[in-house]
Amino acid sequence: MKTIVWAVDGSECSWRAGEWAVEILEKWSEAELVAVYVHVPTVPAADAWTGIGMPTVMDVEAQESAIEQELREQVLEKLQPFAGRVTFRGEYGAPADVIVDVAEAMGADLIVMGTHGRKGLDRVLMGSVSTAVLHRARQAVLVVR
Repeated sequence: MKTIVWAVDGSECSWRAGEWAVEILEKWSEAELVAVYVHVPTVPAADAWTGIGMPTVMDVEAQESAIEQELREQVLEKLQPFAGRVTFRGEYGAPADVIVDVAEAMGADLIVMGTHGRKGLDRVLMGSVSTAVLHRARQAVLVVR
């Protein structure tokens, strides 16, 4: 095991998946971990430009950037014992596609992720992102509840 991609979004499930990733790092001293947070591109609502209280694209992007920065700090703090072996990447796009693409680009052996994300419909059943990653990834995928 050389490279693990961990999909992190701040949800309870993603943190539990991170605990599994840490166990793997403890067992395989040569393994590296790439934590990936995916920003979903924002499409402005029709009312966003009318000034009637709807958040603008810039508001949503600023919030996403703040979430990414907070997650980066939390991940690097929690995985401090593995500091030289852990990197954090903030990416933009469709989450399942980005996770699979990063895993391919990094030559990952394993993708670790939670069953449910922190947003809306991803909470239904197993979650659309984890299901899509399972169907698309060439690597082994560990989905943690």
